[in-house]
Amino acid sequence: MEMTERLLRDARNKAQITVVTFTHKQAFQTNALARTWYNPRDMSALEHMAQGRVTSLWLEAKTHDNVSITIVNVHQATAKRHDLQRQVTLLLRAMIDAALTQRRIIGGDFNAALSQYGYAQSTSALYDKVDEFFQDFVHSTHGTLIESEAHTRRDLLRGSSASLDHIITWNLTCTNTCTMQSSTSNVHWVGAECNDHALISCTVGGDLLTYHKGQVVGGRPGELKLKKIDPKQLPRIQSKLNTISQAQ
Repeated sequence: MEMTERLLRDARNKAQITVVTFTHKQAFQTNALARTWYNPRDMSALEHMAQGRVTSLWLEAKTHDNVSITIVNVHQATAKRHDLQRQVTLLLRAMIDAALTQRRIIGGDFNAALSQYGYAQSTSALYDKVDEFFQDFVHSTHGTLIESEAHTRRDLLRGSSASLDHIITWNLTCTNTCTMQSSTSNVHWVGAECNDHALISCTVGGDLLTYHKGQVVGGRPGELKLKKIDPKQLPRIQSKLNTISQAQ
């Protein structure tokens, strides 16, 4: 019994929170690269990462048209650690400032409440502070914030809820000819009842991230790209070629 309790305690102590990013193969090439977004000397400031809380996964991905898009999956520090939130945000800002024209999508749990309900006055004050800093980050970097249509985090025991999960884009503004970007993200409560965060979804990038297999890049809608024929395939399709030739 004592051994079992110790193993369970050790397992809890070693539990880690991480982020995972999936890219759709019909929109992106399969060779996305993970990029280090902080220097080793920054680790002392990002002490919560050493506790198993990975704050950001930075990917450099390319569409099938070889358009580069940066995708960042964020799990920010809590509102109680505004100093850590600030460190993470400043590092992200530096990466953005280094390439201002790069197309980017940053999404995840920012722990900044654009809307909240049922929190104590002290907690509300904390969220007011981090929310102001978050809004300044979006505006000063010229990002486009896609807010959620409803609260994305809830505490069923306390009866509190807030909008903590957001999506921000840079340089993905659509023209009149493409699918418009969502103005808000949809909120989906899926999975176990005890889940405290919802899944959010929205449209970003419009036609840039819509891939039609076989379509000519830059060609007319519906125009198909001609594929090279392997000479070894000729015997197999010879009868079809003969039929086409006879019809002409």
